[in-house]
Amino acid sequence: MNTDQITNMDFDHMANSPELTEFTAILHRLTGLTMGLRSESGVVRRKIAETEWNPVCRLIRADSAGLRRCLACNQRHQSLAAKSGASQFYFCHAGFQDVSVPIFALGRHVAAIFSGQVLREPKSPAAFRRLRKRLAWLKAPTRDLRAAYDRAIYMPRKQFASVMRLLELFARQLCESAQRIRNLEATLERVEVRRGREFVESRFRDASLCLNDAARHACLAPAHFSHVFRQTTGTSFTRFVQARRVAEAKKQLMDERKTITDICFACGFNSLTHFNRVFRAFEHSSPRQYREAHVSARRA
Repeated sequence: MNTDQITNMDFDHMANSPELTEFTAILHRLTGLTMGLRSESGVVRRKIAETEWNPVCRLIRADSAGLRRCLACNQRHQSLAAKSGASQFYFCHAGFQDVSVPIFALGRHVAAIFSGQVLREPKSPAAFRRLRKRLAWLKAPTRDLRAAYDRAIYMPRKQFASVMRLLELFARQLCESAQRIRNLEATLERVEVRRGREFVESRFRDASLCLNDAARHACLAPAHFSHVFRQTTGTSFTRFVQARRVAEAKKQLMDERKTITDICFACGFNSLTHFNRVFRAFEHSSPRQYREAHVSARRA
């Protein structure tokens, strides 16, 4: 198993851990803040619905230009966190307080916890005017922006710093948990599951890849293989395959010479509609939006 596969396994364990789900829910109940996990390659796992984001951020991300700004800003600060090995407190392009907390395993950057979308100053007419000025490019009507602003969260800098420290402590726990699981799997992973992973790695570009073929390769009945695979990996076989295809698509989207259609079929998707639906489920953006945002960020 290569380094990329090990890193992806660590991220999958973190993203699917019950501890992450519970901690995210508690953080939201206590502070109103959302929290997500983003892999080193940019894959995002959110444990709270988008309807619970900062309402202003929802307006911004509904605009294609706004989405590009958000993705570029997030990518830049996650990269800084990964390179420095330290959490990044920053003001996003819209002026909200955000944080990116890097997670390392055996010296490899595996993921980052991100949170924030918090107003930087108490609500007031003057503060709203400053926000409106920063978002002068946003096409949303002022009345809609004002309604969203009124529902946004304000948190003093000192209190937000305490939240950042809490996230750092939790990140350490996630890292240690992933390490323990990896050590355990190294000795206990069933040979059938390993065969299934290897089969996916060799065949994920084939749109005809199915669970029955993988089960046959692993020498198990399909129903039993499906149960064992989910129990061992924490995810279904179908989602595992989709995640691998999306990861490959994200790499190819960075090559502007390739068309979206070519990438779709090269990564094992059988239609553009299916490609867009699966990609959006993982990334909360279309393949085209992802390319535009990340290529722009790379050029910045």
